[in-house]
Amino acid sequence: MKVQPARYYRLFVIYCLLFLASCKPDLSDDAIPEAFFSDIILNLNVHNDLKTDGGTENIDGGVRGIIVYRKNSTTYLAYERNCSFHPNDACATVEVHSTKLYLTDTCCSSTFGLDDGLPTGGPAWRPLRRYKTFLNGSDLTITAESANGI
Repeated sequence: MKVQPARYYRLFVIYCLLFLASCKPDLSDDAIPEAFFSDIILNLNVHNDLKTDGGTENIDGGVRGIIVYRKNSTTYLAYERNCSFHPNDACATVEVHSTKLYLTDTCCSSTFGLDDGLPTGGPAWRPLRRYKTFLNGSDLTITAESANGI
């Protein structure tokens, strides 16, 4: 009985295609819940962690809280702490990593950039919701309005 290489090649190609199709991210997870809250005004003179570039602080608000990040003296970013991957899971909460270089969700192992909230690792495929911020002197206002359409 002679082996037919073309048959094995076709089976190999089909197997590879099935394997690659199974590696796609889960794009069917739930939408990030919306939070409705009154504007939050932080007096930056009393928030010591936000006095230097790269500083972060967790505050109340949003769905699971908000992480405020000082990018530079005129740019502050406010991220929802609700992870964008399976956001309705009880543990889907983002924290600042101990290195203070990125954000992480220890539940799903997703990581996000501090400068943009985009996923950098793990199963998350959507960025974190970022709230609009306005700086007026030493007062930082955070609104419930999304700054990135999430």
